[in-house]
Amino acid sequence: MINLHPANAIWLVEENEVAPQFVKAVATVRTLYKKYYGAQPDSAAERVETIFRRALTFEGWEVSHVQLTLEATFRASKVSWSEVDPRISGLSVSYEGSISQFFRLVFITLWARKVFVAPLGMQTIAHMPEVLDALCHKLNVESLTLIRGVHPESRIKSLFKREEFDSGSSRVNFWLRLLLSTTAYTIEDLSQSDANSLFSAANGSGQLPLRRYYVNDFLLTLSSQSEGKKQMVEDVINQYQLEKRENKPARVYKGRIRTGKVKKKAESAYEKSYAAAQEIASGVRSINFAEDFGKYFPSHMLKKIFYIGGEGEDSHFYESSRYPVKVFSSMVDGFYKSFMHSMRLQNTTNHEFVLGLLMSYVMCYLPNFFLERDGDLLDYPKNLNDFNCTLFFTRESVFLDGVILYEKEPPRTFIGYVNEFSRVNNWVSDTLYARVGIVDRFCDYIEDNNLVLPGADKFRNNFTSSCYPAVSKKSGTDKVPVPRPYFSTFISMLDSLEYLVDHINEMPYYDGQLEQDVNYGVLDGKLYQPSTAELIHSHAWAGLIGRNVKGMDEVNQGLLNYTPIFYHEDKIYTFKFLPRFYKVVDIEIRGEVVRRISPNEVRLTQLMCHTGIRQQHLIWLDKDKYDRGVDRFRALPFQPMFVSSDKSHGEWTAIVAMRAIEIMDRQRKWYDACTSASYKQDLWYGMVEGSKFGRYKPLFRGQGNTDSDWNNSRQFRVYMLILQHFIRVQMQDTSGEDLVFVKSEGGSPAPFLDYSPYFLRELAVNDLVSPHTPHALRAGFVSDAIRLLPPSIIGQYLTGQSEALVWYYAIFDGDNLSDHQQLLADYMMKNMQSIERGDAPELAETVLKLHAKLMTSIEKDPVQAIKTHGLISLAGVADDKNGLETLRARLYTKLAFNNCHICPFDNRCPKEVVSKIGGHRQCALCPYAIRGIDHLQAVSAEKDKAKEMMKVVLDKIQEYRALKPSARNPQILENLYVEYDHHALEAYALEAIEQQLYLMAQTGEANSFFLREKDGLMAHFQKVEISESDHVLKRLVDVQNFPDLSSPRLDAQFAQMRMRMLVNQGKYDELLKPSNKPASHQLASQISSMMTTGMLSVRDVMKISHDSANVSMVARPALSLSANMGLSEMGA
Repeated sequence: MINLHPANAIWLVEENEVAPQFVKAVATVRTLYKKYYGAQPDSAAERVETIFRRALTFEGWEVSHVQLTLEATFRASKVSWSEVDPRISGLSVSYEGSISQFFRLVFITLWARKVFVAPLGMQTIAHMPEVLDALCHKLNVESLTLIRGVHPESRIKSLFKREEFDSGSSRVNFWLRLLLSTTAYTIEDLSQSDANSLFSAANGSGQLPLRRYYVNDFLLTLSSQSEGKKQMVEDVINQYQLEKRENKPARVYKGRIRTGKVKKKAESAYEKSYAAAQEIASGVRSINFAEDFGKYFPSHMLKKIFYIGGEGEDSHFYESSRYPVKVFSSMVDGFYKSFMHSMRLQNTTNHEFVLGLLMSYVMCYLPNFFLERDGDLLDYPKNLNDFNCTLFFTRESVFLDGVILYEKEPPRTFIGYVNEFSRVNNWVSDTLYARVGIVDRFCDYIEDNNLVLPGADKFRNNFTSSCYPAVSKKSGTDKVPVPRPYFSTFISMLDSLEYLVDHINEMPYYDGQLEQDVNYGVLDGKLYQPSTAELIHSHAWAGLIGRNVKGMDEVNQGLLNYTPIFYHEDKIYTFKFLPRFYKVVDIEIRGEVVRRISPNEVRLTQLMCHTGIRQQHLIWLDKDKYDRGVDRFRALPFQPMFVSSDKSHGEWTAIVAMRAIEIMDRQRKWYDACTSASYKQDLWYGMVEGSKFGRYKPLFRGQGNTDSDWNNSRQFRVYMLILQHFIRVQMQDTSGEDLVFVKSEGGSPAPFLDYSPYFLRELAVNDLVSPHTPHALRAGFVSDAIRLLPPSIIGQYLTGQSEALVWYYAIFDGDNLSDHQQLLADYMMKNMQSIERGDAPELAETVLKLHAKLMTSIEKDPVQAIKTHGLISLAGVADDKNGLETLRARLYTKLAFNNCHICPFDNRCPKEVVSKIGGHRQCALCPYAIRGIDHLQAVSAEKDKAKEMMKVVLDKIQEYRALKPSARNPQILENLYVEYDHHALEAYALEAIEQQLYLMAQTGEANSFFLREKDGLMAHFQKVEISESDHVLKRLVDVQNFPDLSSPRLDAQFAQMRMRMLVNQGKYDELLKPSNKPASHQLASQISSMMTTGMLSVRDVMKISHDSANVSMVARPALSLSANMGLSEMGA
């Protein structure tokens, strides 16, 4: 029997027996009070006895008196104690509380003795745990003892007692009230009909009496000791879930059906925006771009309001528009959708957004403008000929106001309209540029098809570059990767979290389960296998699949039969903080829809860490093909992975670690475990019918009809929060920026400081803000890989990127700079690949582009070119006798662009220069030679050549001076000294120029064509000191880019180094083969081939280079001439 009435009791005995039973229950409770409280002054027992001493005897009481007493115990009861008995009137608050608690215990006793079934309004006992426990023991009612034992304050042992309920314990208090409203004295008393009645009164729509009573959990707890009753309850729950899925109510607003009358926040916002749009379109008020775009028309609202649907779809705003607006907007909408169709877009998001903006302009702004200006819509466009490109798109961007004369004031252009929207929503220039580009291409489409599109034969697209915002090309990603010292720790955490997800998913019992497959949990220190219903609904298992709170909550590790661990720097750590990091999904397994934790998000994150491949391509890996090249018969550390999609080059094969293949294998097992018929069907890539990537089964398919919810962006913030707790709390590492912030009341990010479970329960995942995104894992992977592999290999075989994109995602920091030798070797090999293809090495190619850019800049504005490119020249005797003044005055004959400088006289030295310097082509000392910071690398290489030539001449001088004086010709020695002085002066001048250019680059005195990452370059110059072996490899790179900057001494070193390598390999026949290739080419080719095949490491190259070198040099320009010019060796 179930009593759901809020106030009236159901009496199970004759009316004349109620009062006597009531008196007996009073005596029982009084005895209990005396036992526990004795004669303690001002105790509850003493206050109750004081009331009884007022001659409260219950003589003449009937059922109505007992009912009245029951109602007096209700919360906020309107029945006073004086109405119950005038002799107990005038009680103080403390006395009223005591007598109310006393009679509640009396009514619990009456229920236990099967005298009545309580109404729902009856309250439970507070602050008397010992007395209530003793009463339960005395009454010895199975279900009462079971439910009371769950309360955390009770000393009755219970398997289901949980600490989470210390705060108020409202769930257990509701259960006790609910139990007293039933006749379930034992577990066997719980009937099928009672279970259905309780469940129906708590689950469903509308106002339900047991909505707040946690009935599902109550029934599971009550039936836990009986397998039969437990199965009965689970069947009731499962049947309801099945019916709920089959009769899922339709959703809410904007043309979508909804049952119920409660307005949701989104619906209310839509209605306000819709009303504002109608007011503007009707000319009731003017449009205020800043206010209306910000308040009423955010990005997501445009499509909802201004969408024109097809047949059977709702288009409320369109339907309510005036006739001319309907005609023209329908035309524009159709043309634009045809434009989208012709492009065969894989992702239509940006184009649909621009359509929403365009339709708001056509359907809302333009009618408002014409109604305010003219009072009618006579001049409103009727076709695309009227929708002139200049007037409605580009006028404001191309012409100044007043240049074009109009009879009437023209409207704002659509580009101006987009710019206003951009300002309100804080778009970056790249976003605005992309969306203006869509409009430009739409106008191109109209012009290209104007002969067939009705009313468009006169339409001409006159977009120019001025319609686009100014953008700067990014040289590197702005994504923030996981801190490198903790990257491997993060991967270890993810591995542990993946295992935890599998562990929880394998917990529930299922028919036919083998003993070895049983995955136990732990309750009260004992192994216990929960059912699916228990994991979802039982409070005892909350914190795994089910939850007790609305916020994030923590994973209840106490229910696991193991302790999750992870590694940091080869040490084992446990998760001291583990918020709920996963989402729970419904999935059909073995023909039954069950609730499980989705492993997709954590595995996607693992794969992004292990492969560096874009998340979209990992989601859409072909379940049946990703491993078609994997060799399952050999334990190889790396295996090929077939990638079905890539926006650049379609299908391709990546080389990944075997660990990545194993993760995908586990994901495929999860996919195959789903027995839903929909999972057997192939899907078009990106849910776009006709996609060039075809149809197949995506490995990381998730819930829903679109793939927008399949990514891990939501869960990634929680992963970052777990890592941040480890860094900040467990490791006490306060360096660096926080990984996660929490939204403050104003919406701005605030530091996340409170990791307590109480704070988590009030926090939603959407309240977390992080500068770290899943895509930044790509940058982290590339940054690590580039330390070991050349970018061409990374792009081609690992990430599927172009070589330029690999460099784009490579983030260099202090750790990278320690691998300078590897970078030199990579750069040398990269140059060699370019040379073998017949292309110019990267730096040489960039110099050619620089020359073209400089030529254009100088011809356009020499003064501005000097400033922009940081051009300098040596000072002449007279102020106006130098290259810069010649350039400013345009006195040059023809500019010759050399590697190290620009000659204003086409490399033909004027007489005054020859006479001043003392010879032709003494460019290092020439005051007319013009240099910029972009010549820094070439100047450095030329300086090295001059110093090498000094050493060559110095060796000759030393060898000649070793002869007897009688055997020496003084003139020959003098000639050698002159030659030495010549090279010394060049080296000194070039070193001074190098220092000046370096300082200009460091202080930012001028912009540079090369120095796209000035800070990184400066840090590199300042940190890395090049050793002798580094210097040889650096000079090899120099000569690859600037072949004319070699020297005999350097060629000898190259030849010696190549000889050592061939001897080490035993290739003596190669030593005897003549070659017409320069020594630098032969050496670079030899190193590249040996490193590519793995026969030589960077360390081996550096060792051989060191043995072959005797020139010491530092990478950062230093004034080292005094130490290295060889003056000490010359003696004089």
